[in-house]
Amino acid sequence: MFPGASLPGLSGDEVQRAMANITRRSGDLPKPALEALRRGDLIGAITAVRREQGVGFKEAKVLVETYVASQPALKKKMEKVVADAQRKFTRWMIGFVIVAAGIALVVAWRLSTSQG
Repeated sequence: MFPGASLPGLSGDEVQRAMANITRRSGDLPKPALEALRRGDLIGAITAVRREQGVGFKEAKVLVETYVASQPALKKKMEKVVADAQRKFTRWMIGFVIVAAGIALVVAWRLSTSQG
């Protein structure tokens, strides 16, 4: 990142502090964080960085996102994981809506037949 850069949800000062901490530390993430990223678990990686390096959520998130952005293959994998999760969620929601509509039709049908 460069001066004046920003990340969503972080102020310029927070980004600069996080970037300063990144340059003070080695470029590698802790082993548990790397293992979580290999599994496609971004949240697990952030949690591992917080636990291993004793930093807050925002700083850990910046560290992990910066590392992912610096690794093109890992970035592509994470984008694929997110896209797969979004597809699964969409399918689940469609199924839920279909089941809910079916239940609503059955209830409406029973109410209409019990009144007549």
